[in-house]
Amino acid sequence: MEEETSSTVRVLDGSQIHAALPSIAEKAQEKFKEIDTENKGFVSPADVKSAAVSEAAALLLGTQVSAQVFDSAIKGVPLPEGGTLNEEDFVTSLVQCLRAIADALQDEPIVVSVLDGSTIKTLLDDEDEFAMLAENLFTALDSDDSGKLNRSELRPAVLQLGLEQGVPPPSAKPEADELITKILQKYANGSDELGQVQFAELLQAVLQDLADSLSSQPIIIVSDLRVLNGSKIRKMLDNEKALAEVADNLFVGLDVDNDGKLSKNEIRPLFETQGSKWGLPSPEESEAVSELYNDLFKEIDTDKSGQVDKSEFQVLTKALFEGFAEQLRLEPIFVNVDAAYR
Repeated sequence: MEEETSSTVRVLDGSQIHAALPSIAEKAQEKFKEIDTENKGFVSPADVKSAAVSEAAALLLGTQVSAQVFDSAIKGVPLPEGGTLNEEDFVTSLVQCLRAIADALQDEPIVVSVLDGSTIKTLLDDEDEFAMLAENLFTALDSDDSGKLNRSELRPAVLQLGLEQGVPPPSAKPEADELITKILQKYANGSDELGQVQFAELLQAVLQDLADSLSSQPIIIVSDLRVLNGSKIRKMLDNEKALAEVADNLFVGLDVDNDGKLSKNEIRPLFETQGSKWGLPSPEESEAVSELYNDLFKEIDTDKSGQVDKSEFQVLTKALFEGFAEQLRLEPIFVNVDAAYR
């Protein structure tokens, strides 16, 4: 399901699409009629894909899934190559495509920042915090220590706030650039100089205007965060054959002297270095992740001198995977995309 990690960050994990599937057939029929403008009674597979992209985006706060995720998701959907689909087939195929996309997003959720002005309003409501922020910005921009700033320097001041304060980066989306430019044209034009008090008052007016605009028309920006929620591990746990193969391969890779035994102190480093394959976070990611590893490996770390054979190793790794899957389900971890794949 959709999880909210702060006032502006949301996770699109496919639950939004799954929830809409029961009512999608009627919309699909209307979509077919929109596409079949010449009333031929059939459309192409490309039309199905295009409809799936647009319908998925409509259900995901206007966010499009990447081409990579889309292509991978619909590989199993039987679409006639070079053929056509009548209305019934179109509806069936569209529903199948959307279900496949939703399933794919369970493994690869999209993290978005919903900039609706609420973060800016929270900042403005805290007079002390805003005063300190304005003072710090003024000091940073007043490079010659003149105690004055040109009105035009409002733009870099606003942009320095960034996503953390709910300000959309102009480079993120055309509508973000248009909004920032429009508001700053009202306040930042001119060459008159501002003292610290004047600067703070003007900055407050800019941010209030920006918050009001975002409140009426939020801007959605895809984040560079990845969610590790245990989905991949749960799928592996549901497939006993795949789980056994993983455990066997790991055991063989570690049993370099072929004596059929492994030392327990080899298991934790294995999970720490290869965990990204199964959707596990690195313990270096944060203190919380390090504590998660400490909790799950507590018993093993206490008895590092022990040894395990292959069957014991399988039982142990399964228990560890189950522990990670449950903890990540309860408390998903957000990591930078590059960190998740290192």
